[in-house]
Amino acid sequence: MSTHAPADARATRPAEPFLHPVPPPADEPRRRLRPALVLPVLFAFAALAHALASAAHMSPAVFMDELLHQKLAQSLAAGDWLSIRGESVVFPAPLPALLQSPAWLFGDVTTGYAVAKILNAVLMSAAVFPAYWLARQLVRPSFALLAAAAAVAAPALLYSSYLMSEALAYPVFLLAVAVLVRALERPSSRWDALALAVSLLAVGTRSQFVALPLLFALLALRHPRRHALALGGLVAGGLAALLVGSTLLGSYSGLGLVEVDVLGILRWAGLTATLIPYGAGWLVVPGALVGLALLALRPRTGAEAAFARLTLGLAAAFLLQAGLIAADESARPLERYVIYLAPLLVIAFFAYAERGAPHRRAYGALALALGFAAWLIPFSTLAGFRFSFDSPVLSAYGTLADWTGNANAATVFAALPFLGAVALALIPLTRRRAEIVAGAAVALMVATGLVAYAGDHAMTERARTAWAAPQPDWLDELRVGRADFLGLPGGSPHFAWTFEAWNRNAGRPVWLGVEPPRTDTFARSAADVDADGTLLVDGRPAPAGLFVVNDFGTQLDLEGELVARPRPGLTLLRVPAAPHVASMARGLYHDGWSSGNLSYQVWPEQTAGGGAYELLLGLPSGLPARDVELTVAGEPTRTVRLEPGERVSVTLRVERGMPPALSVSSDRAELVDGRTANPRLVSFRVEELEWVPAGRAAPTLDL
Repeated sequence: MSTHAPADARATRPAEPFLHPVPPPADEPRRRLRPALVLPVLFAFAALAHALASAAHMSPAVFMDELLHQKLAQSLAAGDWLSIRGESVVFPAPLPALLQSPAWLFGDVTTGYAVAKILNAVLMSAAVFPAYWLARQLVRPSFALLAAAAAVAAPALLYSSYLMSEALAYPVFLLAVAVLVRALERPSSRWDALALAVSLLAVGTRSQFVALPLLFALLALRHPRRHALALGGLVAGGLAALLVGSTLLGSYSGLGLVEVDVLGILRWAGLTATLIPYGAGWLVVPGALVGLALLALRPRTGAEAAFARLTLGLAAAFLLQAGLIAADESARPLERYVIYLAPLLVIAFFAYAERGAPHRRAYGALALALGFAAWLIPFSTLAGFRFSFDSPVLSAYGTLADWTGNANAATVFAALPFLGAVALALIPLTRRRAEIVAGAAVALMVATGLVAYAGDHAMTERARTAWAAPQPDWLDELRVGRADFLGLPGGSPHFAWTFEAWNRNAGRPVWLGVEPPRTDTFARSAADVDADGTLLVDGRPAPAGLFVVNDFGTQLDLEGELVARPRPGLTLLRVPAAPHVASMARGLYHDGWSSGNLSYQVWPEQTAGGGAYELLLGLPSGLPARDVELTVAGEPTRTVRLEPGERVSVTLRVERGMPPALSVSSDRAELVDGRTANPRLVSFRVEELEWVPAGRAAPTLDL
């Protein structure tokens, strides 16, 4: 036996086997499809379907994300560059707002909002084109067309209804991966330049995509001379970013303060990972995982190696990003960060089928393992509510649970993968059957998306009913000018954000007696009441103008002229300079119900002589009796018993001097409006509440 043959083989083996990759197989002529015809039809159908579905998305509801992109787009449309509430902002990913800005050239917000959603549907549906090109680098045209169809059938297309970055980020991500795969497969100055350009485009679309150039640089280091242009450009860009520092991050500059909880990050990353198969149609996932392993370990072409390594790296990066954010603040799975992986998994599945579906036993065992694991996913705990904007899959589960009950929804979400796993394990995967499996996966995607869309409609309808007026752009329609929003305790900050989203004349939020929301870091003001009752804004007497007062859960007797009351919980006042506050009742709802912990403070113009608190409390029939305790200056003063259908009048006298605060509490409360976005605990009704100075009468608080 000769010992020279192996040595000769090693000597003649090319140093880089992927410089001239083998082209992916083509369909037989008799079955050849025409992508130039199919892709535009697929794009048009997807754009129309998602645009029609977006009409059921009733209102912006994801704050601050939607409000941020909406206001940036409106400022760009108005020629004010990037600004929010009249102040310039630095935002590292402005391209979605730039692409959305033409929608806001229309006169009114209602029309602009409808146009923006249609524009987003068109942009997101454009993913069919880069998805096809990326898939075509690995598989035959028929497989690539199915991969393109899966890209726009995924539940992730739900985000076309939202004024956020996902609509543009989705096709840009697929375009970036397609370009980077080609650049790694065929190193050249031209492809390196395109890789740099598409990396900049991706990061300018969504900051999360900084993982793309970083991974490309790591993979390009295998052949630094062939990628000198790209590596040089990425190093220069990285140095420039370091020189600029945290300023470049703009509203994301707080990321440097995130506390690292390794176990928490891994936990939430793992829980987020369990949702990926459902977003990808589940049935393709076992083959995709085996395919990625084969493509990474035994690539036949440069495209296979680049695709597999990029996909695995991106999956790890995106899951860690999701885990980091979830562990730090959200404490829930963030499928929104990993929706971009679903089209890549479908392509990996077809790449596995293109190889003839080898390693049959490993494939079947993996399918069964994943099928059994589906029973262990705690969907009822993860979903939490009927809709989760961070996860289309959990939204579909929550909606199904609302329709049929948790037990039935859990059974569906576990049984379908299990039955699918059994079928995959028993039936050999041929190339013909791969198309059937992918078609079934697309059907599952569509079904999941339809249920999620139904949940989205119900959620946004609840949000609009809870926080917006029947005519949401009511301030613009009044044409009275700019009005700031005065936020009071007991009212959700979503009142402020929804008002701002629907009205161009909305000013900045001014928070009185409540901490500003942590998620809203843009221009805002803090209010207080001086000892003499003057309303202060940022430490100075409030100027004359308009205030939209959020009196949903706190009643404020503020000097001014009533201009409009567009809905319960919102009152528009025109106030003079340095307006006077007569009283503030925290824990007293707009309809006269008390939360059971009522605090009442007054700022009378004359304090000498003392006075009395006068109250008329009531309890509607049908509710159990309860005890109500009245406290002045922190000392219990009186306890009254409220019987069903009874009204009790109480007078509490106070000696000379500034009247101390009055507190009224109860030992019982009932939950009302529990299935709305404004659930409340209520205890008793307050029919009259006033401070009467000695020797003269004071106006009764208008409830």
